[in-house]
Amino acid sequence: MKEFQVLIVDDEVYSIKGVQAGVDWKKLNISTIFTATSMAKAQEVFKHNKIDLLLCDIEMPKGSGLDLLKWVRENYPATEAIFLTCHSDFTYAKKALQLNSFNYLLKPVDYQELGDEIEKALEKIHKEQMERKIRNSYLQYEKSHRSVVEERFWLDLIQQVVPSSLSNINEHMEKFNLSYAAYKSFLPILVHVQSWEEELSVKDEKVLEFALKNGVKEAIVGLDSDIHAPIISLNSGQVLMILPQVGKVNKHYLIEKCNDLISKFSSFFSCELCCYIGTQVQIQEVVSMVGKLLELDRNNVTMNNQTIEYRNVETGECSVPYIPVDDWISLLKKGSFEQFEEEISEYFSEWKKENSKITAQSLYLFYQDFLQIIFYVLKEKGVLANEVFSQKILIETPEKVLRSFNSLQEWVLYIVDVVANKMQSPQNKGCVVELAIQFINNNIGEQRFSRQDIANYVYLNPDYLTRLFKKQTGLSISDYMQQQRLEYAKKLLEETDLPVSEVALKAGYSNFSYFSTLFKKMENISPVDYRKEMSH
Repeated sequence: MKEFQVLIVDDEVYSIKGVQAGVDWKKLNISTIFTATSMAKAQEVFKHNKIDLLLCDIEMPKGSGLDLLKWVRENYPATEAIFLTCHSDFTYAKKALQLNSFNYLLKPVDYQELGDEIEKALEKIHKEQMERKIRNSYLQYEKSHRSVVEERFWLDLIQQVVPSSLSNINEHMEKFNLSYAAYKSFLPILVHVQSWEEELSVKDEKVLEFALKNGVKEAIVGLDSDIHAPIISLNSGQVLMILPQVGKVNKHYLIEKCNDLISKFSSFFSCELCCYIGTQVQIQEVVSMVGKLLELDRNNVTMNNQTIEYRNVETGECSVPYIPVDDWISLLKKGSFEQFEEEISEYFSEWKKENSKITAQSLYLFYQDFLQIIFYVLKEKGVLANEVFSQKILIETPEKVLRSFNSLQEWVLYIVDVVANKMQSPQNKGCVVELAIQFINNNIGEQRFSRQDIANYVYLNPDYLTRLFKKQTGLSISDYMQQQRLEYAKKLLEETDLPVSEVALKAGYSNFSYFSTLFKKMENISPVDYRKEMSH
Protein backbone atom coordinates (compact mmCIF):
# COMPACT_ATOMS: atom_id res chain seq x y z
CA MET A 1 0.00 0.00 0.00
CA LYS A 2 1.18 3.52 -0.74
CA GLU A 3 2.16 5.98 2.01
CA PHE A 4 -0.34 8.58 3.19
CA GLN A 5 -0.34 12.05 4.75
CA VAL A 6 -2.48 12.97 7.76
CA LEU A 7 -3.49 16.32 9.30
CA ILE A 8 -4.47 16.51 13.01
CA VAL A 9 -6.46 19.61 13.93
CA ASP A 10 -7.27 20.54 17.55
CA ASP A 11 -7.17 23.83 19.46
CA GLU A 12 -5.65 21.97 22.45
CA VAL A 13 -1.97 21.17 21.83
CA TYR A 14 -1.84 18.35 24.45
CA SER A 15 -4.65 16.54 22.56
CA ILE A 16 -2.63 16.68 19.33
CA LYS A 17 0.46 15.34 21.13
CA GLY A 18 -1.59 12.56 22.70
CA VAL A 19 -2.84 11.38 19.29
CA GLN A 20 0.66 11.66 17.81
CA ALA A 21 2.11 9.50 20.58
CA GLY A 22 -0.77 7.03 20.96
CA VAL A 23 -1.14 5.77 17.35
CA ASP A 24 1.35 3.43 15.61
CA TRP A 25 1.73 5.59 12.49
CA LYS A 26 4.52 3.52 10.92
CA LYS A 27 2.33 0.42 10.94
CA LEU A 28 -0.38 2.41 9.14
CA ASN A 29 1.97 3.56 6.34
CA ILE A 30 1.64 7.22 7.34
CA SER A 31 4.65 9.07 5.92
CA THR A 32 3.90 12.59 7.20
CA ILE A 33 1.82 13.98 10.07
CA PHE A 34 0.83 17.64 9.88
CA THR A 35 -0.75 19.51 12.80
CA ALA A 36 -2.83 22.69 13.17
CA THR A 37 -4.54 24.45 16.10
CA SER A 38 -7.16 26.39 14.10
CA MET A 39 -9.25 26.27 10.94
CA ALA A 40 -7.13 28.99 9.29
CA LYS A 41 -3.86 27.11 9.95
CA ALA A 42 -5.43 23.87 8.70
CA GLN A 43 -6.48 25.56 5.46
CA GLU A 44 -2.89 26.71 4.90
CA VAL A 45 -1.66 23.11 5.31
CA PHE A 46 -4.22 21.91 2.75
CA LYS A 47 -3.18 24.58 0.25
CA HIS A 48 0.46 23.45 0.27
CA ASN A 49 0.18 19.67 0.82
CA LYS A 50 -1.87 16.68 -0.33
CA ILE A 51 -3.82 15.54 2.74
CA ASP A 52 -5.32 12.06 2.56
CA LEU A 53 -6.91 11.94 6.02
CA LEU A 54 -8.16 14.67 8.38
CA LEU A 55 -8.42 14.00 12.18
CA CYS A 56 -10.31 16.93 13.59
CA ASP A 57 -11.86 18.23 16.82
CA ILE A 58 -15.36 19.69 16.39
CA GLU A 59 -15.44 22.39 19.09
CA MET A 60 -12.85 25.04 18.14
CA PRO A 61 -12.94 28.86 18.28
CA LYS A 62 -12.76 30.84 15.00
CA GLY A 63 -14.17 28.01 12.92
CA SER A 64 -15.41 24.62 14.10
CA GLY A 65 -14.37 21.24 12.74
CA LEU A 66 -17.67 21.07 10.88
CA ASP A 67 -16.89 24.42 9.18
CA LEU A 68 -13.47 23.09 8.24
CA LEU A 69 -14.86 19.87 6.77
CA LYS A 70 -17.44 21.82 4.78
CA TRP A 71 -14.57 23.85 3.23
CA VAL A 72 -12.55 20.65 2.61
CA ARG A 73 -15.50 19.02 0.83
CA GLU A 74 -15.75 22.02 -1.51
CA ASN A 75 -12.02 22.15 -2.30
CA TYR A 76 -10.51 18.69 -1.59
CA PRO A 77 -13.35 16.16 -1.93
CA ALA A 78 -11.03 13.10 -1.98
CA THR A 79 -9.89 13.70 1.64
CA GLU A 80 -11.45 11.42 4.30
CA ALA A 81 -12.25 12.78 7.77
CA ILE A 82 -12.62 11.37 11.30
CA PHE A 83 -14.06 13.64 13.99
CA LEU A 84 -12.88 13.57 17.62
CA THR A 85 -15.17 15.34 20.13
CA CYS A 86 -16.00 15.54 23.87
CA HIS A 87 -19.75 15.81 23.20
CA SER A 88 -22.09 13.02 22.18
CA ASP A 89 -24.57 15.56 20.80
CA PHE A 90 -26.67 13.92 18.05
CA THR A 91 -26.82 17.24 16.14
CA TYR A 92 -23.02 17.15 15.77
CA ALA A 93 -23.10 13.52 14.64
CA LYS A 94 -25.86 14.25 12.12
CA LYS A 95 -23.93 17.19 10.60
CA ALA A 96 -20.75 15.09 10.47
CA LEU A 97 -22.58 12.37 8.56
CA GLN A 98 -24.13 14.93 6.22
CA LEU A 99 -20.61 16.13 5.38
CA ASN A 100 -19.68 12.53 4.61
CA SER A 101 -17.15 12.10 7.40
CA PHE A 102 -15.72 8.60 7.77
CA ASN A 103 -16.44 8.30 11.51
CA TYR A 104 -17.24 10.17 14.71
CA LEU A 105 -15.30 9.22 17.91
CA LEU A 106 -15.75 10.51 21.47
CA LYS A 107 -12.91 11.82 23.65
CA PRO A 108 -11.05 10.55 25.48
CA VAL A 109 -10.41 8.35 22.49
CA ASP A 110 -9.08 4.81 22.72
CA TYR A 111 -5.89 4.90 20.60
CA GLN A 112 -6.26 1.26 19.55
CA GLU A 113 -9.80 2.00 18.33
CA LEU A 114 -8.58 5.18 16.64
CA GLY A 115 -5.80 3.21 14.93
CA ASP A 116 -8.34 0.66 13.66
CA GLU A 117 -10.60 3.43 12.30
CA ILE A 118 -7.66 5.16 10.61
CA GLU A 119 -6.67 1.84 8.99
CA LYS A 120 -10.22 1.37 7.66
CA ALA A 121 -10.27 4.94 6.35
CA LEU A 122 -6.92 4.48 4.58
CA GLU A 123 -8.13 1.23 3.01
CA LYS A 124 -11.15 3.12 1.67
CA ILE A 125 -8.89 5.93 0.36
CA HIS A 126 -6.59 3.41 -1.35
CA LYS A 127 -9.54 1.57 -2.92
CA GLU A 128 -11.08 4.82 -4.22
CA GLN A 129 -7.72 5.96 -5.61
CA MET A 130 -7.32 2.68 -7.49
CA GLU A 131 -10.89 2.90 -8.81
CA ARG A 132 -10.27 6.49 -9.90
CA LYS A 133 -7.05 5.46 -11.61
CA ILE A 134 -8.79 2.60 -13.46
CA ARG A 135 -11.68 4.89 -14.42
CA ASN A 136 -9.30 7.56 -15.74
CA SER A 137 -7.32 4.94 -17.68
CA TYR A 138 -10.51 3.64 -19.23
CA LEU A 139 -11.69 7.15 -20.13
CA GLN A 140 -8.28 7.85 -21.68
CA TYR A 141 -8.44 4.58 -23.62
CA GLU A 142 -11.99 5.34 -24.75
CA LYS A 143 -10.95 8.83 -25.84
CA SER A 144 -7.92 7.58 -27.81
CA HIS A 145 -9.93 4.67 -29.24
CA ARG A 146 -12.63 7.07 -30.39
CA SER A 147 -9.96 9.24 -31.98
CA VAL A 148 -8.61 6.25 -33.98
CA VAL A 149 -12.13 5.19 -34.98
CA GLU A 150 -13.04 8.72 -36.09
CA GLU A 151 -9.83 9.03 -38.09
CA ARG A 152 -10.49 5.71 -39.84
CA PHE A 153 -14.09 6.71 -40.66
CA TRP A 154 -13.11 10.07 -42.19
CA LEU A 155 -10.16 8.58 -44.04
CA ASP A 156 -12.48 6.00 -45.63
CA LEU A 157 -14.81 8.83 -46.61
CA ILE A 158 -12.08 11.07 -48.08
CA GLN A 159 -10.40 8.21 -49.94
CA GLN A 160 -13.87 7.35 -51.28
CA VAL A 161 -13.89 3.84 -49.88
CA VAL A 162 -17.48 4.82 -49.09
CA PRO A 163 -19.62 6.59 -51.73
CA SER A 164 -20.49 10.17 -50.69
CA SER A 165 -24.22 9.65 -50.47
CA LEU A 166 -26.01 10.34 -47.19
CA SER A 167 -27.40 6.81 -46.91
CA ASN A 168 -23.97 5.20 -47.42
CA ILE A 169 -22.32 7.60 -44.97
CA ASN A 170 -24.95 6.93 -42.29
CA GLU A 171 -24.55 3.19 -42.79
CA HIS A 172 -20.76 3.55 -42.45
CA MET A 173 -21.21 5.65 -39.28
CA GLU A 174 -23.32 2.89 -37.74
CA LYS A 175 -20.57 0.41 -38.54
CA PHE A 176 -18.08 2.56 -36.58
CA ASN A 177 -20.63 3.32 -33.84
CA LEU A 178 -20.37 7.07 -34.51
CA SER A 179 -23.00 9.78 -34.69
CA TYR A 180 -22.77 13.36 -35.95
CA ALA A 181 -26.53 14.01 -35.81
CA ALA A 182 -26.00 16.98 -33.48
CA TYR A 183 -24.01 18.88 -36.12
CA LYS A 184 -25.52 20.78 -39.04
CA SER A 185 -22.30 21.25 -41.01
CA PHE A 186 -18.59 20.46 -41.16
CA LEU A 187 -15.62 22.71 -41.88
CA PRO A 188 -12.46 21.10 -43.34
CA ILE A 189 -9.12 22.78 -42.51
CA LEU A 190 -6.02 21.53 -44.35
CA VAL A 191 -2.52 22.18 -42.98
CA HIS A 192 0.52 21.38 -45.14
CA VAL A 193 4.20 21.73 -44.25
CA GLN A 194 5.60 22.71 -47.64
CA SER A 195 9.28 22.37 -46.75
CA TRP A 196 11.59 21.65 -43.83
CA GLU A 197 14.86 23.51 -43.46
CA GLU A 198 16.73 20.19 -43.18
CA GLU A 199 16.24 16.77 -44.75
CA LEU A 200 14.29 14.49 -42.37
CA SER A 201 14.63 10.80 -41.59
CA VAL A 202 11.49 8.62 -41.57
CA LYS A 203 11.58 8.63 -37.75
CA ASP A 204 11.85 12.43 -37.62
CA GLU A 205 8.94 12.75 -40.06
CA LYS A 206 6.73 10.62 -37.79
CA VAL A 207 7.67 12.64 -34.70
CA LEU A 208 7.03 15.95 -36.46
CA GLU A 209 3.73 14.66 -37.90
CA PHE A 210 2.62 13.90 -34.34
CA ALA A 211 3.75 17.40 -33.27
CA LEU A 212 1.85 18.94 -36.20
CA LYS A 213 -1.39 17.13 -35.31
CA ASN A 214 -1.11 18.24 -31.69
CA GLY A 215 -0.24 21.77 -32.79
CA VAL A 216 -3.32 21.95 -35.03
CA LYS A 217 -5.60 20.67 -32.27
CA GLU A 218 -4.15 23.00 -29.64
CA ALA A 219 -4.34 26.06 -31.92
CA ILE A 220 -7.88 25.56 -33.23
CA VAL A 221 -9.90 23.77 -30.52
CA GLY A 222 -7.52 23.42 -27.55
CA LEU A 223 -5.83 20.23 -26.30
CA ASP A 224 -8.30 19.74 -23.41
CA SER A 225 -11.40 20.57 -25.44
CA ASP A 226 -14.31 18.13 -25.59
CA ILE A 227 -14.99 19.09 -29.21
CA HIS A 228 -14.63 15.98 -31.37
CA ALA A 229 -12.67 17.44 -34.28
CA PRO A 230 -10.83 14.49 -35.88
CA ILE A 231 -7.38 15.21 -37.30
CA ILE A 232 -6.30 12.94 -40.14
CA SER A 233 -2.85 12.38 -41.61
CA LEU A 234 -2.96 12.52 -45.40
CA ASN A 235 0.39 12.78 -47.17
CA SER A 236 3.79 13.57 -45.64
CA GLY A 237 3.54 16.81 -43.66
CA GLN A 238 -0.14 17.16 -44.52
CA VAL A 239 -2.95 16.92 -41.96
CA LEU A 240 -6.67 17.57 -42.21
CA MET A 241 -8.99 18.69 -39.41
CA ILE A 242 -12.75 18.15 -39.78
CA LEU A 243 -14.41 20.73 -37.53
CA PRO A 244 -18.07 19.85 -36.72
CA GLN A 245 -20.31 22.94 -36.48
CA VAL A 246 -23.71 23.61 -34.91
CA GLY A 247 -24.06 27.19 -36.14
CA LYS A 248 -22.16 29.60 -38.35
CA VAL A 249 -18.41 29.57 -37.86
CA ASN A 250 -16.43 32.70 -36.94
CA LYS A 251 -13.98 32.82 -39.87
CA HIS A 252 -12.01 35.78 -38.46
CA TYR A 253 -11.37 33.83 -35.26
CA LEU A 254 -10.26 30.75 -37.23
CA ILE A 255 -7.90 32.75 -39.43
CA GLU A 256 -6.35 34.30 -36.31
CA LYS A 257 -5.85 30.83 -34.77
CA CYS A 258 -4.35 29.43 -37.99
CA ASN A 259 -1.97 32.39 -38.29
CA ASP A 260 -0.88 31.82 -34.70
CA LEU A 261 -0.22 28.13 -35.48
CA ILE A 262 1.85 29.06 -38.55
CA SER A 263 3.89 31.63 -36.64
CA LYS A 264 4.74 29.27 -33.76
CA PHE A 265 5.20 26.02 -35.68
CA SER A 266 7.27 27.47 -38.55
CA SER A 267 9.56 29.28 -36.10
CA PHE A 268 10.02 26.36 -33.67
CA PHE A 269 10.50 23.62 -36.29
CA SER A 270 12.24 25.74 -38.98
CA CYS A 271 9.78 25.04 -41.77
CA GLU A 272 7.30 26.66 -44.14
CA LEU A 273 3.60 25.78 -44.05
CA CYS A 274 0.16 26.97 -45.12
CA CYS A 275 -3.34 26.55 -43.70
CA TYR A 276 -6.33 26.21 -46.05
CA ILE A 277 -9.79 26.93 -44.60
CA GLY A 278 -12.74 25.48 -46.51
CA THR A 279 -16.40 26.44 -46.33
CA GLN A 280 -19.09 24.88 -44.14
CA VAL A 281 -20.72 21.95 -45.90
CA GLN A 282 -23.02 19.04 -45.08
CA ILE A 283 -21.42 15.69 -44.37
CA GLN A 284 -22.05 14.31 -47.88
CA GLU A 285 -20.22 17.34 -49.35
CA VAL A 286 -17.09 17.04 -47.21
CA VAL A 287 -15.20 14.90 -49.73
CA SER A 288 -15.77 17.43 -52.51
CA MET A 289 -14.63 20.33 -50.30
CA VAL A 290 -11.50 18.44 -49.17
CA GLY A 291 -10.69 17.76 -52.84
CA LYS A 292 -10.92 21.50 -53.56
CA LEU A 293 -8.58 22.30 -50.64
CA LEU A 294 -6.06 19.70 -51.86
CA GLU A 295 -6.22 21.20 -55.34
CA LEU A 296 -5.73 24.67 -53.84
CA ASP A 297 -2.67 23.39 -51.97
CA ARG A 298 -1.30 21.59 -55.05
CA ASN A 299 -1.47 24.79 -57.09
CA ASN A 300 -0.09 27.01 -54.35
CA VAL A 301 3.47 27.40 -55.63
CA THR A 302 3.99 31.06 -54.74
CA MET A 303 2.74 31.53 -51.15
CA ASN A 304 4.05 30.15 -47.84
CA ASN A 305 3.43 30.74 -44.13
CA GLN A 306 -0.07 32.04 -44.91
CA THR A 307 -3.70 31.17 -44.16
CA ILE A 308 -5.70 30.82 -47.38
CA GLU A 309 -9.51 30.74 -47.58
CA TYR A 310 -11.35 28.79 -50.22
CA ARG A 311 -13.75 31.17 -51.91
CA ASN A 312 -14.70 29.29 -55.09
CA VAL A 313 -12.17 31.37 -57.06
CA GLU A 314 -11.06 29.73 -60.29
CA THR A 315 -7.29 29.75 -60.83
CA GLY A 316 -7.69 30.08 -64.59
CA GLU A 317 -6.02 28.04 -67.32
CA CYS A 318 -2.49 26.93 -66.68
CA SER A 319 -0.03 28.93 -68.77
CA VAL A 320 3.69 29.47 -69.19
CA PRO A 321 5.11 32.77 -70.49
CA TYR A 322 6.71 32.59 -73.93
CA ILE A 323 10.14 30.93 -73.74
CA PRO A 324 12.74 32.43 -76.14
CA VAL A 325 14.07 28.97 -76.99
CA ASP A 326 16.36 30.01 -79.86
CA ASP A 327 17.92 32.87 -77.88
CA TRP A 328 18.60 30.68 -74.86
CA ILE A 329 20.08 27.89 -76.96
CA SER A 330 22.33 30.42 -78.69
CA LEU A 331 23.61 31.81 -75.36
CA LEU A 332 24.34 28.32 -74.01
CA LYS A 333 26.15 27.20 -77.16
CA LYS A 334 28.32 30.34 -77.10
CA GLY A 335 29.10 29.79 -73.42
CA SER A 336 27.51 33.10 -72.36
CA PHE A 337 26.40 31.61 -69.07
CA GLU A 338 26.31 34.80 -67.00
CA GLN A 339 24.06 36.51 -69.56
CA PHE A 340 21.89 33.39 -69.71
CA GLU A 341 21.48 33.43 -65.90
CA GLU A 342 20.49 37.12 -66.04
CA GLU A 343 17.84 36.37 -68.68
CA ILE A 344 16.52 33.43 -66.62
CA SER A 345 16.21 35.66 -63.53
CA GLU A 346 14.41 38.32 -65.55
CA TYR A 347 12.08 35.69 -67.05
CA PHE A 348 11.09 34.44 -63.60
CA SER A 349 10.56 38.00 -62.31
CA GLU A 350 8.17 38.73 -65.15
CA TRP A 351 6.41 35.41 -64.67
CA LYS A 352 5.82 36.09 -60.97
CA LYS A 353 3.95 39.29 -61.83
CA GLU A 354 1.27 37.01 -63.35
CA ASN A 355 0.74 35.43 -59.92
CA SER A 356 -2.81 34.18 -60.50
CA LYS A 357 -1.76 32.10 -63.51
CA ILE A 358 1.06 30.19 -61.82
CA THR A 359 0.06 26.61 -60.97
CA ALA A 360 1.85 23.35 -60.27
CA GLN A 361 1.09 22.26 -63.83
CA SER A 362 2.65 25.41 -65.30
CA LEU A 363 5.84 24.74 -63.31
CA TYR A 364 5.94 21.21 -64.71
CA LEU A 365 5.47 22.44 -68.29
CA PHE A 366 8.34 24.88 -67.91
CA TYR A 367 10.46 22.14 -66.30
CA GLN A 368 9.98 19.90 -69.36
CA ASP A 369 10.71 22.67 -71.88
CA PHE A 370 13.82 23.80 -70.02
CA LEU A 371 15.25 20.25 -69.86
CA GLN A 372 14.63 19.89 -73.60
CA ILE A 373 16.74 23.03 -74.22
CA ILE A 374 19.56 21.71 -72.00
CA PHE A 375 19.57 18.26 -73.64
CA TYR A 376 19.59 19.81 -77.11
CA VAL A 377 22.63 22.00 -76.28
CA LEU A 378 24.51 19.04 -74.78
CA LYS A 379 23.77 16.98 -77.91
CA GLU A 380 25.07 19.80 -80.13
CA LYS A 381 28.26 19.86 -78.07
CA GLY A 382 28.65 16.10 -78.41
CA VAL A 383 27.90 15.39 -74.74
CA LEU A 384 25.44 12.68 -73.70
CA ALA A 385 23.06 13.79 -70.96
CA ASN A 386 23.57 10.63 -68.93
CA GLU A 387 27.30 11.35 -68.80
CA VAL A 388 26.52 14.52 -66.86
CA PHE A 389 23.26 14.13 -64.96
CA SER A 390 22.25 11.43 -62.49
CA GLN A 391 19.24 9.18 -63.08
CA LYS A 392 17.50 11.14 -60.33
CA ILE A 393 17.04 14.04 -62.70
CA LEU A 394 16.58 12.02 -65.90
CA ILE A 395 13.96 9.56 -64.67
CA GLU A 396 12.42 10.88 -61.46
CA THR A 397 10.69 14.24 -61.28
CA PRO A 398 12.48 15.91 -58.36
CA GLU A 399 9.62 16.63 -55.99
CA LYS A 400 11.39 19.44 -54.18
CA VAL A 401 12.08 21.20 -57.52
CA LEU A 402 8.39 21.51 -58.40
CA ARG A 403 7.04 22.21 -54.94
CA SER A 404 7.36 25.99 -55.33
CA PHE A 405 8.11 28.74 -57.80
CA ASN A 406 11.29 29.75 -55.94
CA SER A 407 12.57 26.15 -55.79
CA LEU A 408 12.20 25.81 -59.57
CA GLN A 409 14.10 29.05 -60.16
CA GLU A 410 16.96 27.96 -57.87
CA TRP A 411 17.11 24.56 -59.60
CA VAL A 412 17.21 26.11 -63.10
CA LEU A 413 20.16 28.33 -62.14
CA TYR A 414 21.88 25.32 -60.59
CA ILE A 415 21.46 23.25 -63.77
CA VAL A 416 23.00 26.11 -65.78
CA ASP A 417 25.96 25.97 -63.40
CA VAL A 418 26.30 22.20 -63.91
CA VAL A 419 26.28 22.63 -67.70
CA ALA A 420 28.86 25.40 -67.38
CA ASN A 421 31.09 23.07 -65.37
CA LYS A 422 30.90 20.53 -68.17
CA MET A 423 31.36 22.93 -71.08
CA GLN A 424 34.02 25.15 -69.49
CA SER A 425 37.20 24.44 -67.58
CA PRO A 426 36.25 22.96 -64.21
CA GLN A 427 38.50 25.50 -62.44
CA ASN A 428 36.27 28.33 -63.61
CA LYS A 429 33.21 27.03 -61.77
CA GLY A 430 33.51 25.30 -58.38
CA CYS A 431 29.89 25.39 -57.24
CA VAL A 432 29.09 21.70 -57.86
CA VAL A 433 32.20 20.39 -56.10
CA GLU A 434 31.63 22.79 -53.21
CA LEU A 435 28.10 21.44 -52.83
CA ALA A 436 29.42 17.87 -52.89
CA ILE A 437 32.02 18.70 -50.21
CA GLN A 438 29.37 20.36 -48.08
CA PHE A 439 27.12 17.31 -48.40
CA ILE A 440 29.99 14.97 -47.43
CA ASN A 441 30.88 17.04 -44.36
CA ASN A 442 27.23 17.15 -43.23
CA ASN A 443 26.83 13.37 -43.49
CA ILE A 444 30.29 12.20 -42.45
CA GLY A 445 28.96 10.01 -39.60
CA GLU A 446 26.59 7.99 -41.82
CA GLN A 447 27.81 4.41 -42.38
CA ARG A 448 25.72 3.76 -45.50
CA PHE A 449 26.81 6.94 -47.18
CA SER A 450 28.05 6.35 -50.75
CA ARG A 451 29.34 8.10 -53.85
CA GLN A 452 25.93 7.55 -55.46
CA ASP A 453 24.26 9.50 -52.63
CA ILE A 454 26.55 12.47 -53.28
CA ALA A 455 25.96 12.29 -57.03
CA ASN A 456 22.19 12.19 -56.53
CA TYR A 457 22.37 15.21 -54.24
CA VAL A 458 24.00 17.34 -56.95
CA TYR A 459 22.05 15.70 -59.84
CA LEU A 460 25.22 14.43 -61.53
CA ASN A 461 26.37 11.16 -63.01
CA PRO A 462 28.69 9.53 -60.39
CA ASP A 463 31.57 9.00 -62.85
CA TYR A 464 31.38 12.57 -64.11
CA LEU A 465 31.25 13.92 -60.55
CA THR A 466 34.29 11.80 -59.60
CA ARG A 467 36.35 13.19 -62.51
CA LEU A 468 35.25 16.74 -61.71
CA PHE A 469 35.96 16.28 -58.00
CA LYS A 470 39.48 14.93 -58.55
CA LYS A 471 40.38 17.72 -61.00
CA GLN A 472 39.41 20.39 -58.49
CA THR A 473 40.60 18.82 -55.21
CA GLY A 474 43.33 16.42 -56.26
CA LEU A 475 41.59 13.64 -54.35
CA SER A 476 39.06 11.01 -55.31
CA ILE A 477 35.71 11.19 -53.53
CA SER A 478 36.45 8.03 -51.52
CA ASP A 479 39.88 9.34 -50.43
CA TYR A 480 38.35 12.66 -49.37
CA MET A 481 35.61 10.88 -47.42
CA GLN A 482 38.22 8.69 -45.70
CA GLN A 483 40.25 11.75 -44.82
CA GLN A 484 37.24 13.59 -43.39
CA ARG A 485 36.07 10.56 -41.40
CA LEU A 486 39.49 10.25 -39.74
CA GLU A 487 39.61 13.98 -39.00
CA TYR A 488 36.19 13.73 -37.39
CA ALA A 489 37.31 10.69 -35.35
CA LYS A 490 40.42 12.60 -34.16
CA LYS A 491 38.21 15.48 -33.08
CA LEU A 492 35.96 13.12 -31.08
CA LEU A 493 38.98 11.46 -29.45
CA GLU A 494 40.34 14.86 -28.43
CA GLU A 495 37.14 16.55 -27.27
CA THR A 496 34.97 13.77 -25.80
CA ASP A 497 35.21 10.84 -23.37
CA LEU A 498 33.33 8.48 -25.68
CA PRO A 499 34.67 4.90 -25.85
CA VAL A 500 36.88 4.36 -28.91
CA SER A 501 34.36 1.85 -30.33
CA GLU A 502 31.63 4.51 -30.20
CA VAL A 503 33.97 7.06 -31.80
CA ALA A 504 34.42 4.61 -34.67
CA LEU A 505 30.64 4.28 -35.13
CA LYS A 506 30.08 8.05 -35.01
CA ALA A 507 32.80 8.53 -37.63
CA GLY A 508 31.00 6.09 -39.94
CA TYR A 509 32.93 2.85 -39.29
CA SER A 510 30.83 -0.15 -38.29
CA ASN A 511 33.90 -2.41 -38.07
CA PHE A 512 35.97 -1.35 -35.04
CA SER A 513 38.96 -3.52 -36.00
CA TYR A 514 39.11 -1.96 -39.49
CA PHE A 515 38.88 1.53 -37.98
CA SER A 516 41.78 0.87 -35.58
CA THR A 517 43.97 -0.61 -38.33
CA LEU A 518 43.21 2.24 -40.73
CA PHE A 519 43.76 4.90 -38.04
CA LYS A 520 47.15 3.46 -37.10
CA LYS A 521 48.16 3.21 -40.75
CA MET A 522 47.25 6.85 -41.47
CA GLU A 523 48.38 8.44 -38.18
CA ASN A 524 51.20 6.03 -37.13
CA ILE A 525 49.53 5.66 -33.73
CA SER A 526 46.53 3.73 -32.37
CA PRO A 527 43.31 5.58 -31.47
CA VAL A 528 43.81 4.84 -27.75
CA ASP A 529 47.40 6.13 -27.74
CA TYR A 530 46.35 9.16 -29.80
CA ARG A 531 43.81 10.11 -27.12
CA LYS A 532 46.42 9.69 -24.37
CA GLU A 533 48.93 11.78 -26.28
CA MET A 534 46.38 14.55 -26.92
CA SER A 535 45.27 14.59 -23.26
CA HIS A 536 48.86 15.35 -22.20
